[in-house]
Amino acid sequence: MLLKRKKVEKVMEKTFLALGTINHIKIFAGGNENAVENAVIRVMEIDDRMSAFKSESDISILTRNAGLGFEKMHRDTFELIQKAVEFGDLSNGTFDITIRPLVELWGIGKKGNFIPTDSEIQEVLKLVHYKDIAFDKKTWSIALKNSGQALDLGGIAKGYAADEVKRILIKNGVKSALINLGGNVITIGKRTDGLPWQIGIQNPLAPTGQYLGILSTENQTIVTSGSNEQFFIKDGTRYHHILDPRTGKPTQSSLLSVTAICACSMDADALTTALFVLGPEKSTSLLNKVKAEAIFVNNDLSIVLSPGLTSLYKCFK
Repeated sequence: MLLKRKKVEKVMEKTFLALGTINHIKIFAGGNENAVENAVIRVMEIDDRMSAFKSESDISILTRNAGLGFEKMHRDTFELIQKAVEFGDLSNGTFDITIRPLVELWGIGKKGNFIPTDSEIQEVLKLVHYKDIAFDKKTWSIALKNSGQALDLGGIAKGYAADEVKRILIKNGVKSALINLGGNVITIGKRTDGLPWQIGIQNPLAPTGQYLGILSTENQTIVTSGSNEQFFIKDGTRYHHILDPRTGKPTQSSLLSVTAICACSMDADALTTALFVLGPEKSTSLLNKVKAEAIFVNNDLSIVLSPGLTSLYKCFK
């Protein structure tokens, strides 16, 4: 009797630079070479339109014309900025894409141990208010109300791009895959052995690859933000790159990192910033609104889990 040999799927993968980071797509089952290449092209399009560092991007054009009226945007950019403003409302202003002038004032990671004065912070805070963004859907145009205002989509664009990669892969028949756009992780389906994916939750005080625990997941996105990525310590105080748009200063709390888990990577991307600002005690309402879960890591490496993760997260401590 002849036994049929089990078909072994060819693993397809691609590593590439975009969105200011290293990105990786790995397909384990289904799909074809076009799926990967089309996904990469789409990410590059998004980067070209939404980067704050490319002079001809929609975001740069909008910034240069702040206070001067409406500028026509590509529909992708228009709709993502609309979503970001909606998330500003959902998060009670703890996520605000007009925060860029504050980011540039502090210059964390670029200006050494520079700390702006309270008067400098208050002056720049006048430019930070997501409700100063106006929309004209008839012409897909956007205006920033005041001169000097600027947008930063760094807290949501990678999530949007990751969702687009997922959409393209599934459209092309992919059944099992891992997408990692600079830390925005999406799992498609299950592993080829039929088990859920096991995603490591990084120890924020240790080198990359050392984990505090493992999360079991499928068809979900996992995004982490941490105060250990860009920071300095001066006079015993830790100043990091996650700024509170309400105070104009780095968020002061016991948190080292926040991981958001939900179906939409764009939501998870924006969530991590808002959750870091809010802290675990004040995050329940926002998590419920977005139908998400979260892992909070404190500076003593203790963990706070949202209720839906208790059976899915295995702690190594």
